[in-house]
Amino acid sequence: MAYNKTSEERKWNYWKKQEEKKLRELGMEEEKIRKLRQMDREDFLEERRYREHLDEMMQDMDSIKEKDSELFARDVKELLDHIGDKRIYELLKETEHQTLEILLLSTWGYSGREVAKIMGMAEQTIYTKRNRLRKKLKNLSKIE
Repeated sequence: MAYNKTSEERKWNYWKKQEEKKLRELGMEEEKIRKLRQMDREDFLEERRYREHLDEMMQDMDSIKEKDSELFARDVKELLDHIGDKRIYELLKETEHQTLEILLLSTWGYSGREVAKIMGMAEQTIYTKRNRLRKKLKNLSKIE
């Protein structure tokens, strides 16, 4: 929910009036009440700036999530369906499923370390499988 400055200001003013009324009843000096109000106001404004900044960051994160939700492919089958080049398709079709899963997770933006954690494999294994696939693709382009 977005931070509503006007509503929060209204709540703060109501709270301060109630507090100042109580302080006057207890016999506090007006100068001290004024200083307390000033300090509380500065705290309120600082909190408001923080909330506004936090709200902006959350909106930025939401827009990033929306972009991320538009994945290239949701699974290995869909990944293969997106391949336009017949030779690359045949090469990937013959590649082991585990390597294709690594490729898919990489297209989603996961790092090698994250892929290793997700798949329960050693990080070096992930890099090795990706490099082997990369070499196969380079050899395929050399054949042209």
